[in-house]
Amino acid sequence: MQHTLHLYQVCACLQAAYGFKVESRVLDLLVAKKLPKVAAHLNKLETSSGAIIAPWFSNLFTTALPAEVTARIFDCLLLEGNKVMLRVGLALFKYYESSVCAASHPPQLCKVLESRAARLYNAQALLAAAFKGVGAMPTSTIQGLRCAAAAVVDAQLADQRRRLELAVCCTH
Repeated sequence: MQHTLHLYQVCACLQAAYGFKVESRVLDLLVAKKLPKVAAHLNKLETSSGAIIAPWFSNLFTTALPAEVTARIFDCLLLEGNKVMLRVGLALFKYYESSVCAASHPPQLCKVLESRAARLYNAQALLAAAFKGVGAMPTSTIQGLRCAAAAVVDAQLADQRRRLELAVCCTH
């Protein structure tokens, strides 16, 4: 009984992160489409844009960017909806593309982005990159990417669930 309860708790935790995983995957797809040089470098480093920006998404950029910039992002988020998070994520990769592509391993890339983002006080430049620099992002396109990303995440979660069930069965 206790193992079964633990299995359900683990599955609940996996499901709680579902939306976040989908959005991270959508960001990966957008980076591949709109910033192919960055995508190629991230692939070479065996990491993803979603993995790099994950903590920033989960905290709505409040721990990564100065408060003044975050406040402007919140304004846009309230007006435009959650695709602003994707736009800002793309804009950060575009804004720091040369630094991203110069990194030789993921921890260095994270440190470089964290230090640069913490000193990014020009909200106007970041938002210009987010709304003009990354190009059009129609809602229909984002919805299509979300459906594709959800299918990948669903398959990953199903695989994790099968492994957990197998592990529980093997311990009895």
